[in-house]
Amino acid sequence: MKRFVVLVCIIMSFVCAKSSILASDYAAITSNPKIADALQCLKSVGANDVIGILNGNNADRKPIRVHFRELEVYGLGNCEAITMRNKAGNIVIFINKKHAESPSEAIACLIAHESQHHTLTGSRAEEIRAWIKEVSTWNAFVRQDRTIAMSNDKLVKRMNHISKMYNAPNGHQTVEKFVANHPAYAGLN
Repeated sequence: MKRFVVLVCIIMSFVCAKSSILASDYAAITSNPKIADALQCLKSVGANDVIGILNGNNADRKPIRVHFRELEVYGLGNCEAITMRNKAGNIVIFINKKHAESPSEAIACLIAHESQHHTLTGSRAEEIRAWIKEVSTWNAFVRQDRTIAMSNDKLVKRMNHISKMYNAPNGHQTVEKFVANHPAYAGLN
């Protein structure tokens, strides 16, 4: 029994060490281990452009912080994530807290999408670019491991739906049409 307890303690030490190493690798972006894991997932599929934007290769030339947040507070309960300026004037990405237990790859796709809004121009072209970045990132994860698409998680189902739409014939145009007809984007130029 004593050996078992020691073994469990050793395993937990390695798990905690991995989480703190990942979090410290992305300390300028997040202190949340789950978000750090999502960022590591982005790195694993070569989404270095997203990591670069988050690290400061963006319109403000400052790191963009990523947090889980209850978006209902902002009247955005139906949103999956949002990019905005905080009270200090810095760009931040808020991932809806309801997705905190979603697979890291799906969270990574939301981050990839929101990273495209670093200019905060609010244009239709920017929104289309964000949706394409999200779905292309999801497709990269699925090519790497098809089993991630089999989850019953709501965010994974959303990613699969967008992927199906994008991977259909004329997929890019389908995404453009989706954005053009979506009520949330009605005011975009």
